[in-house]
Amino acid sequence: MKPPYNVFDYYHDTGCCQHIAKSIYFENLSLAVVMINALWIAVDTDLNTEATILINSPLIFQVMENVFCTYFTGELAIRFVAFQEKRNAFKDAWFVFDLGLVTLMITETWVLTVIFLVVDLDLNSAGTGMSMLRLIKLVKLIRLSRMARLLRSVPELVIIVKGLRFASRSVAVFFMLWGMIVYIFAVLLRQLTDRTQLGATFFPGVLDAMNTLLLNGVFADSAVMINQMAGEEWWMWPLLVGFFALVSLTLMYMLVGVLVDVVGVVATSEKEGMAVSHIASQMRVELQKMGFKDDAQISLQDFQNIFMEAGVVKIVQEVGVDVVVLADMLDLTFEQFAKGGTSIRFPDLIDAVLGMRGTNHATVKDCKEQIRITKTIIKDCFEEFSKEVLKEMGNMRGDKRNSGGGGDDSSDSEVEQMLE
Repeated sequence: MKPPYNVFDYYHDTGCCQHIAKSIYFENLSLAVVMINALWIAVDTDLNTEATILINSPLIFQVMENVFCTYFTGELAIRFVAFQEKRNAFKDAWFVFDLGLVTLMITETWVLTVIFLVVDLDLNSAGTGMSMLRLIKLVKLIRLSRMARLLRSVPELVIIVKGLRFASRSVAVFFMLWGMIVYIFAVLLRQLTDRTQLGATFFPGVLDAMNTLLLNGVFADSAVMINQMAGEEWWMWPLLVGFFALVSLTLMYMLVGVLVDVVGVVATSEKEGMAVSHIASQMRVELQKMGFKDDAQISLQDFQNIFMEAGVVKIVQEVGVDVVVLADMLDLTFEQFAKGGTSIRFPDLIDAVLGMRGTNHATVKDCKEQIRITKTIIKDCFEEFSKEVLKEMGNMRGDKRNSGGGGDDSSDSEVEQMLE
């Protein structure tokens, strides 16, 4: 329900740097450079094998490394200058992440180059130095972590990552099941092939048997193993085929039954979250136009006025709310979220809209709420009816007294007691 975090809110409102930093073209260009840099690391790894540091590399590699370092440094500088308060830059996770990568890149590309030029070391003869330089060269691989930006640019990747995290327990259970199956068959085959050439070749021990079954049953083509063992002993064929079939079936259930289901659940949850965020953002804009703040107290009259605005009506219709039904139940809906009070807040307003969607599934809570609403309506109707009856009786007593006929007070009191 809170306003979503947006780093642009902490940028200056005017200025060249903030204009560039907020530009979608600048964001897309940076993403393209990240992808090119990731591909260039593969080229550098395969072709740049004559030196361990940049100054001894061919000219093309020196140029490209300096181009990448200059661009990423400039990009980070533009984003830093765009911040209105510079301390907010170090509260932004993406800025801190990029700052660490750019610092490593500057150290490798410029700082180490200057140091080696000044010291003038013989890199080819430095034994310990060569090991350190190889370690420094591995720092280039850290640049691949820049591809994490794709998670920010492609929401579907976030769903997949969250799905894998959500499925980690189920996958761990399947690995435990694999381990149990492998262990049982390893012990069985170890005992059945004991003191045979077949056992000495494939199952000399329980651990060796588990290793053989795991590698050949889960991670490799097992036809050669099955044919070779079945050629020695025919009864090994159905036994091993049963084992590999069981493992394959387990693997299939894990991939199809678990991951697909988990990704579907996470996708549904993410879509619901995006829908809530979308309607909350639109409603917040409409309420701000009407003069309400995020922490404002909304009374019953305000609640009714809000749903009379054309912009609000359009928003609730887009999410599948029947505006006519909502209008008929405004008083009861307000009473539900006010909980005996006289006002509600913005999150309650959003909950009220989301709870009236036609696609919502009915639950036991909804049935109980329906019963409560029915009782409330009956009670209100009976109270109004009682007031009308008592009012008419009072009018009748007044008419009788005015006509001089008097009134039967005992019968009137009996009717009042009956109504009570």
